[in-house]
Amino acid sequence: MSLSLVDVTAYTNKYIVPKSTDVIYKNSPVFTRLHTRNAERFDGGTTIQRPIIFAELIGGTFTKGSTFDISAVNTDTAFWVNPKGYWVNISLYGYEDILNRGPEAAFSQVETKMLNASMKMSKLLSIDMYNDGGNTRAAGSNSSTTQALDGFEAWYDDGTNVSAVGGITRTDLAANGVIAGANAYYQGSVNTWQLSTVQNAYGQAWFGSDHVDMICCTQSGFNNFWNSIQPLQRFMDTESDVGKIGFQSFRFNGAEVVIDKYMPGKDYGTAGATTNFMYGLNTSYIEFYFSTNPRFQFGFTGFKEAQNSLDVAGQFLWAGDLIVPNPRTGFKLNGTAV
Repeated sequence: MSLSLVDVTAYTNKYIVPKSTDVIYKNSPVFTRLHTRNAERFDGGTTIQRPIIFAELIGGTFTKGSTFDISAVNTDTAFWVNPKGYWVNISLYGYEDILNRGPEAAFSQVETKMLNASMKMSKLLSIDMYNDGGNTRAAGSNSSTTQALDGFEAWYDDGTNVSAVGGITRTDLAANGVIAGANAYYQGSVNTWQLSTVQNAYGQAWFGSDHVDMICCTQSGFNNFWNSIQPLQRFMDTESDVGKIGFQSFRFNGAEVVIDKYMPGKDYGTAGATTNFMYGLNTSYIEFYFSTNPRFQFGFTGFKEAQNSLDVAGQFLWAGDLIVPNPRTGFKLNGTAV
């Protein structure tokens, strides 16, 4: 018998479960924090410009008859970045609107595509927030890396890998010492795991009440941490913003240690990567600028019908950029052991 539908299959509908499960995208605890707690408004302008104090005024002791040095001193400058744009396309066959409707449609095709678009946008931004906005690392999107976010690779460096950031050449600022001016603490070739290496980096980026509050790493870096700390010192965090929504983390010197599977490195298959990264972030000094234009704030352009066709396409959009106005309060480690 060559009939494809016989007996029960000829008069019984298939049961389609009215829900779908994501098995491709990942979640980023760092991106979750940035877009919920560190979002800043970008109302418009050719660039996003963030003032900083880079030099001290003249001062000292005096006694009777002393004269003062009244020389004017330039003390302020600004980081600046160009706003960056991201898009995710949704295309639909017009003919399928005849089919995906009524009681026979378990759920809307448009709704699932919209959900996919939001997760794709989160992926693009999560990957690129670790890049340098230049050509050092693949952006993970269809755009040139020069159009990507000015990410942590650029901000958390001491000039070893990225000589300029935010429109400023690092050596043009008064950078006396490793972590001053526009410099973060950076150590490469970390090929043997030692907890003291992380402690040293944490201490180098500690300025009184300003210190690292989140350490993000790959799974192997998280495992190294876990294995290095005695059982009584493992404090699983369930009260922070990322802990409350299900991300696993524990605390080291008060900083949350989290796994981010969008980090660049050999663990997660970044093209050409032979090492991993670990970042110590002071999230108080990470500013994630979002356009206030609704269309570029995870907005949708609307479906547009293609010429001579029933098919439609629309784009999911975002625009903004990332600025770290105080890089010295963070660190970056790179090597096979992190």
